[in-house]
Amino acid sequence: MANPESIRDKVAVVGVGACKFGENWDQSPSDMIVDAAYEAYADAGIEAPQQQIDAVFTGSLYSQKGPHECSDALKLWKPVTMVSNYCATGTDAFRCGVLSIAAGVYDTVLVVGYDKPKDRGVSGPSVMLDGVRELPKTPAGWFALCASTYFEKYGAGREDLAKIAVKNHHNGCLAPKSFLKREITTDDYFKARIISWPFGLYDSAAQTDGAAAAVITRADLAGSHRDDPVLVKAVTVQAGPNPQKDPSNDFLSWKPTGWAARDAYAMAGISDPRSEIGVAQLHDCFSLTELLSYEDLGFCEKGSAKEHIADGAFELGGDLPVNTDGGLKTFGHPTGATGVRMIYENTLQLQGRAEKRQVADPKLALSHNIGGHPTACGITILGPS
Repeated sequence: MANPESIRDKVAVVGVGACKFGENWDQSPSDMIVDAAYEAYADAGIEAPQQQIDAVFTGSLYSQKGPHECSDALKLWKPVTMVSNYCATGTDAFRCGVLSIAAGVYDTVLVVGYDKPKDRGVSGPSVMLDGVRELPKTPAGWFALCASTYFEKYGAGREDLAKIAVKNHHNGCLAPKSFLKREITTDDYFKARIISWPFGLYDSAAQTDGAAAAVITRADLAGSHRDDPVLVKAVTVQAGPNPQKDPSNDFLSWKPTGWAARDAYAMAGISDPRSEIGVAQLHDCFSLTELLSYEDLGFCEKGSAKEHIADGAFELGGDLPVNTDGGLKTFGHPTGATGVRMIYENTLQLQGRAEKRQVADPKLALSHNIGGHPTACGITILGPS
């Protein structure tokens, strides 16, 4: 990137909100958007959004109504932009909002990520094999190929994935707005049905309905909203080749994660992510994805994740807690909302408002989404003012 410091500390998060994630049969998308946005307004001290909000950036994968679904729900008649970048949608909407403020176009904007896949019966593409050389087209099938390759090369196994699943179920029980609030044991993990070997039921994220929102503003205006704003240190989205068609793909990492991490660390001035980042929300669509991301993000050396998992490094009491609210696994994954939900959690953590799941004095907080077509990664790094 031409100027890695062009964003750092120019934009602040001054309010966050989220509806409860789950099978929200009794709520429309508009209901969830209103819940999330008005909580963010209250958090930011916004009493007259029509006067105080300059623009809206919204993200949804499944909306059939376009960007005005959000502005109609909020009766907010402002410039509105919709972003769709598969699982990186929420992070990308936030990135667009940050860039608009850093460029001097707007002072204060609202970012909303939402989706309601339960009403549409969405659970991912059906299994299709177009001949013996065709790779699986379900997410579970694709990441299962990575898992078996990783296990063979580095000697990891399902017992390592079980520890991630147990951790995320525990953390989800501490998050009031998460979907699944059930502690599990290693025994529960191994008794659960197999989805796509080596993944079982407890390796796989829960797909839910949900919405999350953030109010962001110029850093020099943040103090008028609250006395503990959170500064945006970095935000980036990187595209990459389709791993199923990339001859150099080794099934051991997610290339865009490494590329996005390089950019984000340069923006934020980070040289040692393991020691400088205090809390992280990672894209655990499957437990193996979280494991690979530990390494792709430079939290540990390639092939060494199992040792750090065994040491409890990524648990709430570890030196780098990951998925403090339960992650996609138990908070749920309404695709367009997930990136903003991670920013919601990291903002609470940095402000000391995460209650029973609060991490001790985090200095920087990272959120990470993978997804997109053919593939992408979005990373946001936040820090206290």
